[in-house]
Amino acid sequence: MSLSAFGEGYAPQYDHLYADKDYAAECDMIVKVFQRYGGQPIASILDLGCGTGGHAFPLAARGYRVTGVDVSAAMLREAERKLAERPRDPAPRFVLGDIRKLDLGRQFDAALMMFAVLGYQASDADLRLALQVVRRHLQQGGLFVGDFWYGPTVLRVAPSDRVKRVNLGGEQLVRSATTELDLARHLAAVHYRLERGDGGGERQIDEETHTMRFFFPMELDRAFRAANLELVGLHAFPDLEAPLDSTTWNALFCARAD
Repeated sequence: MSLSAFGEGYAPQYDHLYADKDYAAECDMIVKVFQRYGGQPIASILDLGCGTGGHAFPLAARGYRVTGVDVSAAMLREAERKLAERPRDPAPRFVLGDIRKLDLGRQFDAALMMFAVLGYQASDADLRLALQVVRRHLQQGGLFVGDFWYGPTVLRVAPSDRVKRVNLGGEQLVRSATTELDLARHLAAVHYRLERGDGGGERQIDEETHTMRFFFPMELDRAFRAANLELVGLHAFPDLEAPLDSTTWNALFCARAD
């Protein structure tokens, strides 16, 4: 059993669990954000917390120069495996690194933290370091785009226990999720249990706990301003035209490098 996020047991199942996630549509949305808020052409993208490359691959296929960074070696192995199976020109570049400490020695036109990567910065210190990394790697006027758990809705609705089942040929993958809220620190501890087997033999069981932070707009604005990032857009995710309200679980942010 491992309690670190996206480890050796979880990473190989990740793409199976999110096969229904529409990465192409999300990348269309990202491009719309670039067009709406970008004051300069965007050609290079730093994808922080890139995972298995779900956004990196379609963005590279659109012609962007994409560098993906993730702290999980297991997730990056899945990304590199996909790259080897379907090489693209231009292809994303993948780098193993901690987004709180990263220094690639160059700047980009845009940075991403998609799929609630910002929420994995659970402490104020981690959030500050990660945002400093973002700013260090952005050109003046560059854009920072991502999504996060919207605090008002988390408090109103609260996460529920969930079970997801995926058929893998003759096997079934079952992921159960239970969540405990720490309201004082704006944290949700999501415990995942993954079981894989054919129902007749030995099962593979892996467990992880992901500590997720949820944010409120003024809190986010203060944190961004402290890192010389101007919050220029907040939207319901993934519909840029929908207002934030008490039903919005995920919100999209866009910030510009001052």
